[in-house]
Amino acid sequence: MSDSNLAPHFNVHTTNFEPLPEFGGSKAILYHSPDGTRLAGSFRESGTHQFVMPFDEFIYVVAGGVKITITDGESFYLGVGDTCYLKQGQDVLFEMTDDFHDVTVLISDKRIDV
Repeated sequence: MSDSNLAPHFNVHTTNFEPLPEFGGSKAILYHSPDGTRLAGSFRESGTHQFVMPFDEFIYVVAGGVKITITDGESFYLGVGDTCYLKQGQDVLFEMTDDFHDVTVLISDKRIDV
């Protein structure tokens, strides 16, 4: 990541990632707002995970893919170049490929910890 506070930036393919074992992968945080309610980063994840969204999440897929199923709603697949916006409170099932990699922005009215 750059040392710039004005416009943080990094390359999602070459930046340093930290372990994220609860999602079978790793994370690189680009920006976390001072109040903790906004977060931007890149995530390498795998496996199947279901939870009620604790925040809004914008997803842009960099590699691999993910099947997303919203309980009592639709199901769709995101591959490289696809995006979606998930809303806080939705019950979502994620089925990620082993090479899933995304860039995401998380937005909440409470502190976000990942």
